Amino acid sequence: MSIDNKLQRDVLIVDDDKNICEVLKEYCHNMGCFKNIVFANDGITATQKLRNQKFSLILLDMNMPKKSGLDLLNELDKNAINQRDSVVIVSGTLEKNVISKVLENGVKTFLVKPFDEASFQDRVLKVLAATTK
Repeated sequence: MSIDNKLQRDVLIVDDDKNICEVLKEYCHNMGCFKNIVFANDGITATQKLRNQKFSLILLDMNMPKKSGLDLLNELDKNAINQRDSVVIVSGTLEKNVISKVLENGVKTFLVKPFDEASFQDRVLKVLAATTK
């Protein structure tokens, strides 16, 4: 699956672990299809960024300070700028009840830490292909 690199997209990385943010930034950069890579290290900051900018991809950790990833998903419906179908859940642990709540919110793409660059790109390409149709 390939993606048009001429379409420059913005990605929001929402994770409180700075090392994970750096890895995700490198993976996104290596894909060559993102113009801006934006970070939010907590749920409150992510909410502000999601209100002000359209993102083609939102990489969302579930366990964060101030506001959880699930809280952010619940807010996306109210926010017409960004859609749930552009979200990839990136988390170290996913309990069954959290997975079912995420699925109820319309998000179907998950990456469980640790993951490699190939699995990251595979999931991201599927999301980008689905959202650019």
